[in-house]
Amino acid sequence: MNKKNYLWRYVFAVVLILAGLILSYLNIRKAFLVFSSLGSWLIYIGFIMLAVITLQLISNKKRLVDERMQFIATKAARITFIGIILFSFIIIILDGIKSINIAYSYFMSYLICGILLLYLISYKILLRFN
Repeated sequence: MNKKNYLWRYVFAVVLILAGLILSYLNIRKAFLVFSSLGSWLIYIGFIMLAVITLQLISNKKRLVDERMQFIATKAARITFIGIILFSFIIIILDGIKSINIAYSYFMSYLICGILLLYLISYKILLRFN
């Protein structure tokens, strides 16, 4: 990736931080996920973006990706998608039997972590046996 793309990413992260500061300064208090306001969430996401962009810029290695790795990644993505569908079906059944009382923000964070873990585990298993 060239330097121009990194510059645009940095600009977007700084815009998010500035928008968060403006919303916090105007004292717009709307609780968003686990944050006290949307402004603090935007500031947090902006700083996370800055950290990720800087790490990508520092550790920019040339990786050789062959057809086998692409094939395994596609299979792992397919397994993850099937897992999401099955997990959604199980949640619908369980919610019909007994109401699930969990905060939406916790549910989404657990779901995203589960999806990432499912992809990682399926990728590693497929990489070992293919």
